[in-house]
Amino acid sequence: MLSFELSAIDLILVIAVVILLILYMTRLSTKTALEEKLLATNSTMKAEKERLPEVPTSKNASKCALHFGYLKELGRDSDIPDECLGCSRVMECLSTDE
Repeated sequence: MLSFELSAIDLILVIAVVILLILYMTRLSTKTALEEKLLATNSTMKAEKERLPEVPTSKNASKCALHFGYLKELGRDSDIPDECLGCSRVMECLSTDE
């Protein structure tokens, strides 16, 4: 066998390297679990986005989901429909003179 002496500094360095290796391995396993969780969240968000109804968003949208001027006909205490909140012409619909 080889005979050599280990000083206190050598032992501390060996322990430090072992601890760093353990931490590195733990971080890798945690990182993959976190990535899987993020991927699951992204796929859930995409499914919810596909489930939402189409709302006309362009200025040249010819048809409204309800009818143009619907918001002006609503009373002040009435709730605004979700379709109207996403529409780009919501202000025009509120102030239409038709």
